[in-house]
Amino acid sequence: MSQELVTMTKKEVRRVEVLSIALSGGLTNKDASELLGVCVRQFIRIKKKFLQEGAQGLVHGNRGRNPVHAITDEVRGEVVSLFKERYYDFNISHFTEHLNERECISISRSSVSRILKLEGIRSKRSVNKKPKAHRPRQRKESSGMLWQTDASSHKWFGKDGDSATLHAFMDDAAGIVTGAFFIESECFVGYAEAIKMGIRDYGLPLYIYSDRHTIFKSPKELTLEDELKGVSIHLSNFGHALNDLGIKQIFANTPQAKGRIERLWNTFQDRLAAGLRLNGIRNIEEANSFLPLFLDDYNARFSVEPKVENSVYLKFDKRIDLDLVFVLRCERKIGGGNTISYNSRIYIPVDGSIYMTPGSTVEVRQTVKGEIYIMRNDRAILMKQVEMPKKATHSDSKKKAGVVSPHKPASDHPWRGRSTNVTTKDDTIIQRNSDIFFDHLGRLFLWLLTRCLIVT
Repeated sequence: MSQELVTMTKKEVRRVEVLSIALSGGLTNKDASELLGVCVRQFIRIKKKFLQEGAQGLVHGNRGRNPVHAITDEVRGEVVSLFKERYYDFNISHFTEHLNERECISISRSSVSRILKLEGIRSKRSVNKKPKAHRPRQRKESSGMLWQTDASSHKWFGKDGDSATLHAFMDDAAGIVTGAFFIESECFVGYAEAIKMGIRDYGLPLYIYSDRHTIFKSPKELTLEDELKGVSIHLSNFGHALNDLGIKQIFANTPQAKGRIERLWNTFQDRLAAGLRLNGIRNIEEANSFLPLFLDDYNARFSVEPKVENSVYLKFDKRIDLDLVFVLRCERKIGGGNTISYNSRIYIPVDGSIYMTPGSTVEVRQTVKGEIYIMRNDRAILMKQVEMPKKATHSDSKKKAGVVSPHKPASDHPWRGRSTNVTTKDDTIIQRNSDIFFDHLGRLFLWLLTRCLIVT
């Protein structure tokens, strides 16, 4: 009768030894259970199984079998193939989410990381970076207390695509991105469109936390006249808009001070850039249409619960036209013809019945769409450009007046030949006087030269 070879661990071998001694009467059940670290009832069950099956009964039943949840070679190959062909610019976490949600492959992040590591594929963030030592700032307690804002210029549409700048606002307490907008470069329009999105969806925050860019902080210094008028600070166009809405400004001294939104760009440059490529988006217009869907998904995944449940957002009055709040502003004087001059153009009210006092000062507002308004008694008056007649050029005026340019004869014209060969008496006298003059001038020069040599 052939004997089956049984492979056992050290723990199982020790059990065999203790059981053998106990069965020979050398140990009581209590003493044997204490040696094995089990209760008496458990030891009795182990002894019974040992008597029935021998040493084989002490070996774990799953030994030599693959786990039920083990990842098959087919799944491993599919994960590697998907990453190389489609998700090559995703980080591990983002890739795992798409495997579970889009590719219907149920797998953990650690398993994905282990599979890619065995294939020699490193994550984008696996490169060692020097830790940045800075004191973390505590989040605000309630939503709506503070919005951080910044802009990031990046090749969002791939290495071969054009650079664009993403403007964004983030709630400090909840980590929610309230609004975002793509445009070619960092500018007033980008921030205006992003904050308008957030105000319409969430309400008015108490504070805006930004850097010291001239979009937010006016570089204009106070003069003595300003101080006499009681002006404490010059506001930028964006600052005027926030002031109209009752939102206060806070300026950061360093980028680290608003580190929450600075870290946001690392996530966006991974997830958003990859999402734009995956959806075939190659321009700014399509990207702005895609942003609301992306922000909903981002906020659902990464937002946190504020310390205080109730938000402090101020209710936004929807009767306020935000397009007339976030505008470019300046002052102009009314001309004699019920007009204003702006950007070298003349404008009059669209409504011809409106009369404005000549010489009075009004505030001109230009919207992001290019529309021109003037504010009068808290009322916005739409203006239209007056087409001015073009000034005629000098050549055009000559043609219209019928002036004919004089005819100039050619150099070999017979008239010229006759005139050059004729010598009058007056011409002879003039030539003689000229010769006498230059003769006297030469003599005077020689005399002066001689005197200078004698003196020397």
